[in-house]
Amino acid sequence: MASTKQIPIDQVKLGMFVVGMDQPWYRTPFLFHKRLISDPNDIVQMKRHGIKEVTIDTERGTDVGQDPAPTQEAAPETPSEAPPDEKSPGPSNREDSPAQHVAAAKAAYREATAAMERVFSDLEAGTSPKLVTLKNIVGGLLNRILTHPDSMMIQLCLEQMRRFDRTLASHGMEVCILALIVAVENGCVETDRETLGVGALLHDVGYIRLPRNLYRKSSRLTEQEKSLMHQHPQLAATVLAQGDQFPESVSKIIAQHHEHADGSGYPNALKNDALSSLSQIVGLVDTYGGMITPRHGRPALLPHDAIRQLFILGEKGRFDKALVEVAIKALGVYPIGSLIKLNTNEYAVVVGLNREHRLKPRIRIIKSPEGTLYKAPLEIDLTDTDSTGPTRSIQRALDPNQEHIDVAAYVETKGQ
Repeated sequence: MASTKQIPIDQVKLGMFVVGMDQPWYRTPFLFHKRLISDPNDIVQMKRHGIKEVTIDTERGTDVGQDPAPTQEAAPETPSEAPPDEKSPGPSNREDSPAQHVAAAKAAYREATAAMERVFSDLEAGTSPKLVTLKNIVGGLLNRILTHPDSMMIQLCLEQMRRFDRTLASHGMEVCILALIVAVENGCVETDRETLGVGALLHDVGYIRLPRNLYRKSSRLTEQEKSLMHQHPQLAATVLAQGDQFPESVSKIIAQHHEHADGSGYPNALKNDALSSLSQIVGLVDTYGGMITPRHGRPALLPHDAIRQLFILGEKGRFDKALVEVAIKALGVYPIGSLIKLNTNEYAVVVGLNREHRLKPRIRIIKSPEGTLYKAPLEIDLTDTDSTGPTRSIQRALDPNQEHIDVAAYVETKGQ
């Protein structure tokens, strides 16, 4: 007898093992099809995303007429003296808490990274990825970005700070997340966001055809090595030729992500209207990511300084000025993870953005004017004019290495 059955969403409960839904997985919060329902919030999210029917496997989980396992039952209610508006949020609104956003972003990032490492491992073995696999990865990331973009930026910031080995998969993930954040800010339609995400994940796939040590080389490149590296956009076509046929719009992103609006890029020195608008988003965030990463004998810039450089490149015409403006609005003048000095001589870390007030992000104050690190950092929103204490504003960005401050430790506590 078949162990799978379709049931309406209202019959889904803890302990069931879901193997299918009536929505594409890249339109849901879940990256992969099969999952044990062990968290009430999973059911809430299914309903929020318009899922009406699911397929369950009764051999691997609870059936409709069965009770959940004891470990999955809700704890009995206990009396509370708190007024209704002060009670702890129940399962239906856990997703609204900052800690839940951060945890969900971390899970989505780790799942997607693992999937991309498998994709690149297969590519190196000569097997091209399925387009639907990449769409699912993009869908999982995009869902988190649409739900709470700052939480994805926090996770990306932490990964960048703590990564010692830069792989093609991890770099593709970083560029994909940044590109999607800019695309959402730019008002790109859903189909373009999906195309953009797939192209961003694979934008450097051509490096698979080049010597491995070239991509990871830390010292300055020779002219011969530069010439080799400039071939990777064209080599990408040969890498992907044996698998699914990718849409032309994806291929253009991969082929053109190093082309510039002023014709100064490579491999074909294309200009303006000859360029895919999506490839320019990938090229822009790839440039930003390269600036904040030490590569080929060049030290990393502070994120704030990299943003200033993007503005200059927009003024010079290398990138479209309007697109640069959108990117700065999306990423922040002082991006998440920036260490800053305030007009009060306090030190703080940026933990959230206010996109309508670029110079007034959400911050955690970590150091007193006298130079003492606070045991319990104070989190404030610089747009909040009703807060007690002095009126604070950002004076300048600081280098965490020179100040001997582990910024990641303060970013990671956001929402906890």
